[in-house]
Amino acid sequence: MARDPPDAPSSLPQYLSEGVPKQDDQTLRDLQTWIDELLKYRHDIAAEEIETAEGETVTDVDESGGTTSVIKKVPCGKDACSTCPHGPYRYEVHREGDKLVWDYKGPVEAQD
Repeated sequence: MARDPPDAPSSLPQYLSEGVPKQDDQTLRDLQTWIDELLKYRHDIAAEEIETAEGETVTDVDESGGTTSVIKKVPCGKDACSTCPHGPYRYEVHREGDKLVWDYKGPVEAQD
């Protein structure tokens, strides 16, 4: 009994869901390799690429997982604040196009 091919994810545009299955095996392997490399590029941000705004201090960059986690202290923007910078706070950083996008994950618990 013949098997049906797998369904394309519903999130894929029609031109991909119709075009990709028409490719030969080598092209599909090349596409898979390229997609894996593209995902790695988007989520593996090197510490040297992390830039901070004025008053911010990076205390840790963890590149060991599938994403890049950055711990930093940030100023609150109040001129008279005597406790700036505040934090530390954790961010997950990924790439969208040529930009780095910072996703705030919350305060970092103090470790004894």
